[in-house]
Amino acid sequence: MKDPLEEASTNVGRRGASMILVAVIVGVVLLAILRPGAQDAIAIVVGIILMVMLHEAGHFVAARRSGMKVDEFFVGFGPRLWSFRRGETEFGVKAIPAGGYVRILGMSNLEEIAPEDEPRSFRQGSYRNRFIVVMAGVTVNILIAFLLFFIVIAGQGQVADGVSTTVSQVVAGSAAADAGLRSGDKIVAVDGQPTPKWDQLKAAIESRGGQEAEFTIQRNGRQQVVIATLAERSGQGFLGVGPATQFRSIGIFEAVPESLRVIGGITTGTADGLARLFSPSGVQEYSKNFTSSAPKTGTPSADARPRSLVGIVDEGSNIVDGNIWALFWLLGGISLILALFNMLPLLPFDGGHAVVVLYEWSASKITGRKVRVDFQKLMPVTAVVLFIFLTLGLSAMFLDIRQALGS
Repeated sequence: MKDPLEEASTNVGRRGASMILVAVIVGVVLLAILRPGAQDAIAIVVGIILMVMLHEAGHFVAARRSGMKVDEFFVGFGPRLWSFRRGETEFGVKAIPAGGYVRILGMSNLEEIAPEDEPRSFRQGSYRNRFIVVMAGVTVNILIAFLLFFIVIAGQGQVADGVSTTVSQVVAGSAAADAGLRSGDKIVAVDGQPTPKWDQLKAAIESRGGQEAEFTIQRNGRQQVVIATLAERSGQGFLGVGPATQFRSIGIFEAVPESLRVIGGITTGTADGLARLFSPSGVQEYSKNFTSSAPKTGTPSADARPRSLVGIVDEGSNIVDGNIWALFWLLGGISLILALFNMLPLLPFDGGHAVVVLYEWSASKITGRKVRVDFQKLMPVTAVVLFIFLTLGLSAMFLDIRQALGS
């Protein structure tokens, strides 16, 4: 709804913002160099930028339809890098690529605006229009998520229970890669014992850590045998293959409730993840990432931490791997998580503005007079919230760059 750095009275100079921008650019460039298939990374970045712009477009359109004046529409926060004016609105890009905002006149009682613009300010709008405007962005993100999930479920099919023993990916440098296993191979037996289900194959592999095993595979309609010496991790065998997911065809009408179910599952998981992250044990666990006892990449502790744009692009590229369905699914999840974060009932998030509107409405109803929130009293809390999330974002970016470099 407004540049949060301005809203929290946080002064980020052009030099500091430029350093952050350079860090992001360097991180993305390193990913392009270190990770093959840069087109996946580019597609993810473009998708995220589009989702941010559509989120802000939701605020923009809702405000304009409510008669409010919008004088800024920017991608990023902090000092301006480039902009142009179309009508009464300035469009452009700012130095810190951590989201975007539209500036609607009169978002708080602290803002001084020209008398002729006061009737078109946010604070003069009806409670209904103000609530619609602040929630328009997250509504757009939720609709985008639903549409992308629906397209994937209706087009690719719904994930069936369990996974097959067909190899979908081979880890570079693993025992599977050394043995010549390929994506598309179906493992039908281990040491002559049939493995029709993934659980059976997984158990057979884990029980043979450090041992040589004979894998019967089906490739191009023919069976053949390959020999692999399994690695050992935490006392269990490791082959280095990922299973292919099985899908079942699903109708368009059935895809609607399935898409809603996915949204519900991600929402619950995100809420649980935030609760764990900001719990005392979660903060302690996250802080270990910066010590000598940092959890190794690939472990549950390391995988559970938050990701910056660099980490999303890094891991997302591996997930997508040229699969358009996986790209849509990933972008749908990102869009939904953006909506959920923006719904946090704290300023400067959209949810914080919604809480202010609801409080003013209910308090006015109860007291019989118009109640206005004094944003001056909320500024310290807003500044603390912004500091926490900026610190979390920058620390996550540092860890993601370090992981991409393999250190």
